[in-house]
Amino acid sequence: MGYKSKRRKGNNSLGRRGMMEVYKIDSNLLINLFEYATYELKKHKEEIDLLNVFPVPDGDTGTNMLYTLQFTLDEIKKIKVKTIKNIAEAAIRGSLMGARGNSGVILSQIIRGFCEIIKNFEEIDAKTWVKSWQNATRVAYRAVLKPTEGTILTVLRDGVKEAVLALRETENIAKIMERTLKKAKESLANTPNLLPILKEAKVVDAGGQGLVWFWTGFYEALLGVELKLEKEESKLVEVKEKPEKEVLESYVLTYQYCTEFIVNSYESVDFTDFKKWLQSQGDSIVTSEAPGLLKVHIHTNHPGLVLEKALELGSLSRIKIDNMAEQHEERLKEEINQDFKTPLKDIGFVAVSWGKGLNEIFKSLGVDIIVNGGQTLNPSVEALSNAVEKVRAKKVFILPNNKNVILAAKQLENIHKDRVVIVPTKHVLEGIRALYEYNPNDNWELVKTKMEQGMNKIKIGEITKAVKNSTFNGLVISEGDIIGLTNDEVKVAGKDIYEVSMDILEILIDASSELISIYYGEEISREEAEELEKKIRDKYPQIDTELIYGGQPFYFYYIGVE
Repeated sequence: MGYKSKRRKGNNSLGRRGMMEVYKIDSNLLINLFEYATYELKKHKEEIDLLNVFPVPDGDTGTNMLYTLQFTLDEIKKIKVKTIKNIAEAAIRGSLMGARGNSGVILSQIIRGFCEIIKNFEEIDAKTWVKSWQNATRVAYRAVLKPTEGTILTVLRDGVKEAVLALRETENIAKIMERTLKKAKESLANTPNLLPILKEAKVVDAGGQGLVWFWTGFYEALLGVELKLEKEESKLVEVKEKPEKEVLESYVLTYQYCTEFIVNSYESVDFTDFKKWLQSQGDSIVTSEAPGLLKVHIHTNHPGLVLEKALELGSLSRIKIDNMAEQHEERLKEEINQDFKTPLKDIGFVAVSWGKGLNEIFKSLGVDIIVNGGQTLNPSVEALSNAVEKVRAKKVFILPNNKNVILAAKQLENIHKDRVVIVPTKHVLEGIRALYEYNPNDNWELVKTKMEQGMNKIKIGEITKAVKNSTFNGLVISEGDIIGLTNDEVKVAGKDIYEVSMDILEILIDASSELISIYYGEEISREEAEELEKKIRDKYPQIDTELIYGGQPFYFYYIGVE
């Protein structure tokens, strides 16, 4: 398996000090490294997600890193001839296309740097091992415009420095990895001392924690630890994406099979846990229930798994499974053929958005394709790349509309070269405001300049619910409190949604303010939104207001001030 060990009966292939001696890594062991790392990230995904600094519903570091790594592993398993070179190239390709969010992109760059070195060898020895991690550090730091200490980059660098020191004393890769991991854990524990915001929130860096579990998997694989991988745990975790029906053609189809069935059971059976479990298996979930009966509709990639789980509750009837990908392809075939007869226009647009109302606004402003995403849901590089390929334009402008999507969007510059133009919008309201500046008579350079100037003309507040207890800037926040944010910071907290909204608005408004735009989310009724608008008009009669349905999840209101 590519390692040398002193084997003794009952000693589990360990050396004199209880340490596996690994001096060479072959292709089989290399695959094990990625499998074990994926296992550890999946096992600790939720723990990592909860390490978000702010008590807002966007803790998705663990999810993004796991999805990126699973996409990598999936790409590795597709190759037929599993040489180190082929594995490394598949890992580079898979990690890039599967990368989600800033943490996922940084992990993809770590994997890329590691694999750029190892792909040149038939076996990996200790010197190559350490050299590959040094290159991973360089590549990862280059990927971030302004590297911040106290993050995953610090944990990576400190761990690799220890690997360099260890190499001077041993060529046992397992021993080097042991010291690397130990140092990484120490570095992770120190991240709150480097980033005061982490200390105040009483958490370590989420990305750094993800890297520690990633390396833990590598270490366990090197030791030959036996992990009992459950059948279900070996499958790709599905990250829910909910494309709106009106713009379905603009999305990469996330869930392929429309599955319907009825569970026939005893009258006393409780379907609650099963219905909760369905949330992890797909979207467009509709259930109707009567004593002993449950009717289910779900879009999923694993209809067999869903049916097997349902069989635990009773017998099944009226089973219907449709392949939506085939239906989707047929429906779009004529349109696609027509597209290729259409000359390329000069400029097209791809926007990341989540919410029926917001999607409609982007469509009305000329956006060609909407990629579903935003808070808690960061689209992969592959999803963004596929969207670019569908746009019939010489230049495709990308509006990430979320700070955690910008880094993924920038990877498109390497994939599509000069065809892609990134407008670094950090919020959907910045994206909308930027599009107001678009003039089809301008050349693309001028369009980019005007859009970047336009996105900075709006100040944005967000109203949501705290998802955990927290302390920030002197605010003592309890789970369930209403919180107001601006510039990515929690500024206001309270129990009343109207009071918090008015308080955040007071921070945004100044003497030059002329317009207040109120976008209400999917959890807010029109009547509730109108009540807030009335309060704003009464307090600021000199400023125009507009009330708009955004339909965004998780956030009650987005408030824009110009």
